[in-house]
Amino acid sequence: MIKLKKAKAAEWLGVAMGSTTAEWVVDGHENIVLRQLGINWFAIDLAEKAIIDGRTIYAKLAKADTRKELVAKLDRILG
Repeated sequence: MIKLKKAKAAEWLGVAMGSTTAEWVVDGHENIVLRQLGINWFAIDLAEKAIIDGRTIYAKLAKADTRKELVAKLDRILG
């Protein structure tokens, strides 16, 4: 089973801006970041990237509806 470490805490941005969600990294694989974007959770590999039209695009490893489901998918991928 993989373990997660909190890389960045949730942050309040102010009235009318709302808040950001916390960012998590996989312990032992700090290049793999778990982020909530909208209603979905994504696992992104920061070590693998491409630059397309001046934008940096990182490799998406997995997508899930909840963080628990994403951790289970990553456990199968990295396990």
